[in-house]
Amino acid sequence: MDLERICEHVLAYVEFYLKSNTAQQRRQFESALQDIPEFMDCLRMSGDVDYISFTCFPNYNALKQMCDNLSDNPSLGINRIVIRPVLERTKWYLGYPLEKLKWIE
Repeated sequence: MDLERICEHVLAYVEFYLKSNTAQQRRQFESALQDIPEFMDCLRMSGDVDYISFTCFPNYNALKQMCDNLSDNPSLGINRIVIRPVLERTKWYLGYPLEKLKWIE
C-alpha cells in the first residue's frame, strides 16, 4: 500500500534507552509496546540503544505525544527516547532474499 498517495502520515524509527536491562524491565517495556499498533516493529539491539521501533503515526505531534506518554510512565523504565523521522524511503522491503540464506537441514 502506498501511504503517500492515500493519507497523511509520518514514518519514524524510535530508539529507546532503558534505565535498567533486567528481564523484568524488558518484559514491562515490551508488553507496553505490544498494545500500541502504531509501533509496527520493535527490535532489541546490542550496543548503546536497547530497542529500535519502526512506527507510523498520523502526524509528528501524535508520535511525539505517544513517546512522551511512554517516557512519563515510570514502570517502563525509559531513560531516553530518540525519534528519527524517515525523510525518504529509498528502498522498499520486498521480502527476505531466500536464495541467499543458508538453510538448516
